[in-house]
Amino acid sequence: MLDTRIHAPEAPVDGNQATDTVCRKIDDRHYRINGQDITLPVTVGDAAMLMNLFTVDSKAAQALIADTGFKVVELWPGKALLQLLAVDYRQNDLGDYNEAAIVFPATTPGERSPLPLVGALPRILRGQLGNYVYRMPVNQGFTTHAGRYIWGFPKWQCDVDVQFGKADATARFSDENMTVFELHARCGGKASAKAQQAPSLAIRNQRAWKTVGTTEGEGLTFRLGGKAPVIGDSHPLALALRALGLPKKPLCTIAIRQARMSFEGPESVPIGSAFSQ
Repeated sequence: MLDTRIHAPEAPVDGNQATDTVCRKIDDRHYRINGQDITLPVTVGDAAMLMNLFTVDSKAAQALIADTGFKVVELWPGKALLQLLAVDYRQNDLGDYNEAAIVFPATTPGERSPLPLVGALPRILRGQLGNYVYRMPVNQGFTTHAGRYIWGFPKWQCDVDVQFGKADATARFSDENMTVFELHARCGGKASAKAQQAPSLAIRNQRAWKTVGTTEGEGLTFRLGGKAPVIGDSHPLALALRALGLPKKPLCTIAIRQARMSFEGPESVPIGSAFSQ
């Protein structure tokens, strides 16, 4: 089972394949991932995604990411932000797969924290804050290797299911037959999501990674509040979410039925070092 510590050991992929032994960097734009060549930027032509945003105890959240050099963003004093999200990648340079994520909006060393409320939430909704990817489970092996090696994402293989109906979207993430979380969001909106660039932050191989991605699309639905997620009662990650105060109703939910994305190459620095601006 995946260790819930910051520097959790990586599980082998497809039985016994270690990521660093089956991947290599050719140059800044080209990688060979388990025998397949990948050219940056990686583009996603069609995906569906949903997200729940919560407030959680900032001290407990910071304790989870204490070794990263990052600092959780507070919506107001004592309350940090947490995102639970899931994506169904249908047309993607890395294949057709599902992904979930546990994410904390965060600042990097030397970066000024936004003002509570008036600074934090608008910047999150505009995609102007970094997002530390604490865990990123996926249901396919190739994207596990690619996500780890190119961008440092904490990926491993498990069960992720994403379903979009006419008015409701759901996502279920389970590992070793144990539920971690189940999300819900309203969908069916017809608004467009304008292109947003937001940096993703990760930790791998004793280094901090920063990747700028762009997301846009159609069929955007935004809703204040929403249905509380289902949180498991036995998996270590579910217990970590419970320790943060979940399950409870989200601050807001977002769903995009037809999303397009692009991911550039990363910047990588030793843990605790500042990224270039």
